[in-house]
Amino acid sequence: MKSSLLLLLASASLLQANPEIATVIDQEYGAATAEGIILLQSAPSAADPAQWSVYARDPFREGELVRAALTIQNNSWAPKANGAGSKILNRVPPLPIAFNRVLYRTSDARKIAQQQAMLAKTNFVSVQYQLAANASGVPEWGLALQDTAGAEIGFIVISAETGAVIHQQWSNSLSNVSPGSTAPGSKGERAAEDVRRGARRAWEWTGDTGLEVGRFFKRLFKSE
Repeated sequence: MKSSLLLLLASASLLQANPEIATVIDQEYGAATAEGIILLQSAPSAADPAQWSVYARDPFREGELVRAALTIQNNSWAPKANGAGSKILNRVPPLPIAFNRVLYRTSDARKIAQQQAMLAKTNFVSVQYQLAANASGVPEWGLALQDTAGAEIGFIVISAETGAVIHQQWSNSLSNVSPGSTAPGSKGERAAEDVRRGARRAWEWTGDTGLEVGRFFKRLFKSE
């Protein structure tokens, strides 16, 4: 039994753990914690993430959260408790992540983002990944795309179940203009900006993300 468990965890590590993250959390902290995972966040990375923050509902204290840090060590994931309480997130995703529905991994999401960046005539170097379920329970990737200086130049939301692009926006304002769109400064354009702001703010779970978002919107939605 123990050898089978070690084999399973080794396989998870080789795959750079997306759905497998739940397996690692299960083995370290129990099934109740793994089933309550609500958010994954990575550090910005030019390749597949080697570090994740995993947020889950506390199975023993209603309304509380627990956080674990997962880091690649010796080609396997090393989990470490990294906080608990009701204030480790500014906002809490509505539902736990159904990892059996995560069919598109970080590498798949990055390829999709690269395709969209080409269409938007821009490029990014590093990505900060987030995974959360929407109000309907569908897992979605939120990718903050950064340039060489670490500034956010775009943000894209991709269904982790179907690979469909749910939302995208870029610091290049031309990429946000669609055929037949309203004139800049018009009531319709202001409404469209509100929608874009709301879509990005929906992924502001932590204070650190909010700091990056502030710089992003200062450039993207600067007043004329």
